[in-house]
Amino acid sequence: MEMNGKRLSVKCSLIILVLILFFQSAILSGSAQGIQIYSDAAPEAVELLQEATEKMEEALAAYQGANYPGRKLWAEAIELAEEAIAIDPDFVEAHYYLALMFQHTNWYYREAEQWNRYLSLIERTDLSSPQVKQNLAHAYYRLGYNSYEDGDYDQSLIYFLNSIKEYPDYIDSNYWAARVFYEIDDLENSLYYWDRVLELDRFYPRAQYFHDKVEASLKYGKEAYSWYEQGYNEYEKRNYSRAIDSYRQAVRLNPKFIDAYYW
Repeated sequence: MEMNGKRLSVKCSLIILVLILFFQSAILSGSAQGIQIYSDAAPEAVELLQEATEKMEEALAAYQGANYPGRKLWAEAIELAEEAIAIDPDFVEAHYYLALMFQHTNWYYREAEQWNRYLSLIERTDLSSPQVKQNLAHAYYRLGYNSYEDGDYDQSLIYFLNSIKEYPDYIDSNYWAARVFYEIDDLENSLYYWDRVLELDRFYPRAQYFHDKVEASLKYGKEAYSWYEQGYNEYEKRNYSRAIDSYRQAVRLNPKFIDAYYW
């Protein structure tokens, strides 16, 4: 009986040791809640980031889109992520999630600042997993979108194209690259990226409309087609005199624009 008791005790000790190693591995890999940790971060920092992302998920569910950095759950999530970075300043994933928190809470200045820190840090690492590539693509996308909102189309395009370079199937960056190319009158590149968007998702909101608009602009001229579109919109509103004026402008710019003559 004594020998059996010792064997049972040894077995229990081994089971406990295996469980401890398993849970330590889970914490270090960041597997809970879908978090993937690829950098060699300090365990305490990983635990804090885990808590931070749990708070973030809780905040997203609780506030239903009314997200502000001063709200209790968001303030706690941001504080925990910042504590993780204070422990391990090179913790790549903590910088990524902190930037996401600023994005969700519309703290645009700090978001842009944090994405730049994330990019600066990840450029000094050799991380190359698919998830890291997607995260990097998202960082470039957010910086591109912020630049677009500021009216800096050239800089936004650089960011969107960098995003696509890192992860070619990142649909939002393809979408906005197509939009910006249209804005700067590069219709051929615009059409190329609209084709890419539709390849990735043929039901992507308004992608087919913009694709057809760019295709028509290449055929008839961008300005002529814009007048034609304006004419149609005025016609739909029953503003017939304005519609006629718009169609005349389209014909003036492109005398071969048969559809404009028709309307």
